[in-house]
Amino acid sequence: MEVHEKLGELAALVSGARGVPLSSSVMVDREQLLALVADVRRLLPAEVQQAGDVLAQRDEVLEAARLEADKQLAEARERAEELVDAQAVTKASRERADHIVQTARDEAKRLRVDADAWVDRKLADFEDELDRLKQQAARGRDRLKVRDTDDGEGPDATTAAAEDGS
Repeated sequence: MEVHEKLGELAALVSGARGVPLSSSVMVDREQLLALVADVRRLLPAEVQQAGDVLAQRDEVLEAARLEADKQLAEARERAEELVDAQAVTKASRERADHIVQTARDEAKRLRVDADAWVDRKLADFEDELDRLKQQAARGRDRLKVRDTDDGEGPDATTAAAEDGS
């Protein structure tokens, strides 16, 4: 920074100047001092311009950073909403799947109960039919016994005759 160098030269000129007796004043070379002041004035606008450029760039950089931050924040919010939506869809899907599974279990249980009831009815009908056939068989045997007894023959008469003739 040339301005700082020139200001350093000014300070060196004043501090190296010869003092005025009985005073805090110093004697400096007027032409040398005015030349340094002119140099500082000449350099100062360039330095001020550079500082203005740096400030403008800083503002541009800050604005670009702010815009980028806003963009990233908007994208993050959008992604968060998508994730929340996806989570809601997933939750709804799980709830729907659980409902379907429970409905299927209930239906399977109902079908099992209905099938058991049908089989029980068929077995009861079969049991009734077997009882009816058993009763018919018993009546038929009873008729045979009565007929054999009326004839004097039959299983009991045959057995008795066999025992007598032995």
